[in-house]
Amino acid sequence: MTQRAFVRPDRSAEWRRFSAILVAGLLLFETLSGLAIWLLPFSLGVQFTVIVHTVAGLIFILPYIGYQLRHWLVYRHAPMTHVKLTGYLSLAATAICAISGIVLTYQAAFSTRISYTWDIAHIASTLAVIAFALTHIVALLLRDRRSGASQAPVLAAERSFGLGTIAWTLAGLAIIAAWTLSYEYVQLTNEFPEDYDLQYGEDRPFAPSLATTVTGGAYDGRSLGGSQSCGTAGCHEEIKREWEVSAHRYASMDAAFQAVQATMAEQNGATSTRYCGGCHDPISLFSGTKNIFVENLTSLDGYQEGISCIACHAIQKTDVKGNANYTISQLERYAYEMREDEGATAVFLRDFLIRSYPDHHVESLSHRLFKSPEFCAACHKQFIDAEINNVGWV
Repeated sequence: MTQRAFVRPDRSAEWRRFSAILVAGLLLFETLSGLAIWLLPFSLGVQFTVIVHTVAGLIFILPYIGYQLRHWLVYRHAPMTHVKLTGYLSLAATAICAISGIVLTYQAAFSTRISYTWDIAHIASTLAVIAFALTHIVALLLRDRRSGASQAPVLAAERSFGLGTIAWTLAGLAIIAAWTLSYEYVQLTNEFPEDYDLQYGEDRPFAPSLATTVTGGAYDGRSLGGSQSCGTAGCHEEIKREWEVSAHRYASMDAAFQAVQATMAEQNGATSTRYCGGCHDPISLFSGTKNIFVENLTSLDGYQEGISCIACHAIQKTDVKGNANYTISQLERYAYEMREDEGATAVFLRDFLIRSYPDHHVESLSHRLFKSPEFCAACHKQFIDAEINNVGWV
């Protein structure tokens, strides 16, 4: 069977083709943004990079299929060389990357978690795309430069191709930058009330409770609440239902606790109720609610949630001494995580980010400490010291 002769196309026109520049620009943006998501630490900018990367990837698929189909039809009869081979390998790697990206997007949008197998496939295929696509293009550029002046129109077209590719990439980066700069954080008030009673000294603002914060200062109560959101994403629905009827959830709302707290405040002053707050009402304790001249010693968030999901999962270290002897941190939250009141779009973006970019969520909320008896002992072990009854006992 006679092989059909290869007719070389106008290479200047091929380099200047809009579809080639668009596909190359999107591919470069997807590569750079993907590496940023993989390698850079958790931040607001990287979170918006995840969203723009996902949208650009979906936009990329159809133009890429159209371009590659035409490219194959034009060059399929060309002799097999290292340039053609790297082109085929680049096509295969990009196909795997696109398929894995579609699967991950679907899982992040409509499932409860992404598959780490597909995630690894996406990362590995990205690295393969870099290796093969870069080799393919660099080989073409070097070949044309070795040809000298006879390739001047082609070299000019390649420069246009490069500038167009960079322009599309910069456009994507500009969208990320604009979104990041325009995003308004939920302003947290990590301050004690002006009349906050520091009866036990400035270095012990939560005493007589042994609980403290990483900063040693107050935390906005909103940063420790929001347990209902743990079930809206579909990830922890069963756990949330169990928490809703648990002793932890009712630790502050419980009528017996409220009665004991009221009696304690009446007899020993409002500051003495902080002794109970570390275990029963941490949201109110760390937001400075348990203070003198306060009619209600339990904040609304603290009353509704008691021991919230965050109140446990934000604990960094404990001591088996008991009496709420633990240190709690204020976790860095995802974009839109505390803005559920802005509607369904904000909730969707929050859940999508947590599922598609889960490392920060896992690392900040899951620790070996939580599976140890020492963790529970911080609250489920009690003693009364002299600061409470002027006698003390263990």
